[in-house]
Amino acid sequence: MAILSILLSVLAAVCTLIGFLTTPIPVVGAVFSFGAAGVALGGIMLGGKAVSKAKREGSSHDVARIAVVLNVLAFVPALLVAFTCGACNAFVSTGNFQLQRDFQINVGPGMPGDAGGNALPPPARARDPEDRPGAPAGPGKPGPNQPGQPGQQDQPDQPGGDKANPPSPRLPPPPLPAGPGN
Repeated sequence: MAILSILLSVLAAVCTLIGFLTTPIPVVGAVFSFGAAGVALGGIMLGGKAVSKAKREGSSHDVARIAVVLNVLAFVPALLVAFTCGACNAFVSTGNFQLQRDFQINVGPGMPGDAGGNALPPPARARDPEDRPGAPAGPGKPGPNQPGQPGQQDQPDQPGGDKANPPSPRLPPPPLPAGPGN
């Protein structure tokens, strides 16, 4: 048990370093940062159990005591990295994460309104069912016999025209807000 506890202290130190270095990567940094503290805490408990077992058996408990000390020494920086780098990673880096074929890691915008170099284009607008050719015009849209539609000639109303959809009047633009001093 004491040797396993020493191995856990080494693993906690390695996870602490990886957690520090992977802070900009959204999920990976938080997993390693918080995982290092958990591994070190598990090593402390396992080392303490090994000390207790060695005392009960009456054998030397030097290796178990070294394991506990190494895990405590690994736990302190792991806890600092977890509360600084891991917390920063968990709360701030919520961007778009993409791994390309050539292993370049692209991290998208992190904060709302921040359009980084790798920002995705806006989603395509859904097509309005009234925009299809030959569809009846809705309010504010020029109909097939109304002027103002691009690429269409003004045509006079034909006899027996569409009485269900009379042409809608054009509205003026909304007024501008009052400026300073008004």
